[in-house]
Amino acid sequence: MMKIRALPFLFLIPVLLLSACNLPGPAPQAAPPTADPGLVSTIAAQTLQALPSATPMRTVTPTSSQTLTPTATSTPTITPTYETPTARFDTNTNCRAGPSTTYPVVVVWRKGQKTEIVGKAEFDDFWLVKTPNKKDTCWVARELIQTSGSVHLVPTVTAPPTPTAAPPKAPGWKNWTYSCTYAPGGSNATVQMVWSDNALNEDGYNVYRNNQVIAAFGPDVTAYTDTAFVTSGGSLTYYIEVYNTAGSTRSSTITVTCQ
Repeated sequence: MMKIRALPFLFLIPVLLLSACNLPGPAPQAAPPTADPGLVSTIAAQTLQALPSATPMRTVTPTSSQTLTPTATSTPTITPTYETPTARFDTNTNCRAGPSTTYPVVVVWRKGQKTEIVGKAEFDDFWLVKTPNKKDTCWVARELIQTSGSVHLVPTVTAPPTPTAAPPKAPGWKNWTYSCTYAPGGSNATVQMVWSDNALNEDGYNVYRNNQVIAAFGPDVTAYTDTAFVTSGGSLTYYIEVYNTAGSTRSSTITVTCQ
């Protein structure tokens, strides 16, 4: 059997250990550079000069004399609708020279007619309207007409001076007829009377038989029919009275006799 020689190997170990002690160590690190204080100050100054100059911010505090003005807001314009003020007559109506029955009648409006309203009295009890010829005006009582249109825009008009009141002009007979029928002790007479309306300032009419009022009417009435008993040999007398606040006048007298 073959023997291995270990002696030379053992001899090499101390040699290797001695060599390791003589190997060079790691390279020493360089120390950080030290900045020059003068150089640092110079660089900082140059940097500040290179920066743009900034505008400082200002804080404004309003004084007591300053007033904030609100922004105006536009308002839409509204155009109102206008309709001509109009009067409509529901019955025959006197239209006078002023806003009172003391003024004379200018014209008589007929039922169904219409006209324009151009003014009103101070106390709103009369309207000023155009006459049928559209050139003149007259006054009519508020309660006697129906109104339409923009009457709220009608201006107030000063009334003319109050005239001196005068009685109306007396009516005249246009025609009259009668007939008689027999009745015990006399006859029954039927009398048809028609008269002319000659006044423009009347308030009404009264019909008289034998000096007694037998019928009463408002203005503009011009006819009446009466039936009455007349004794044998007797007669009936009639006349028409027209009146206003200033007085009255009457027509001539007619006489009816039945044989």
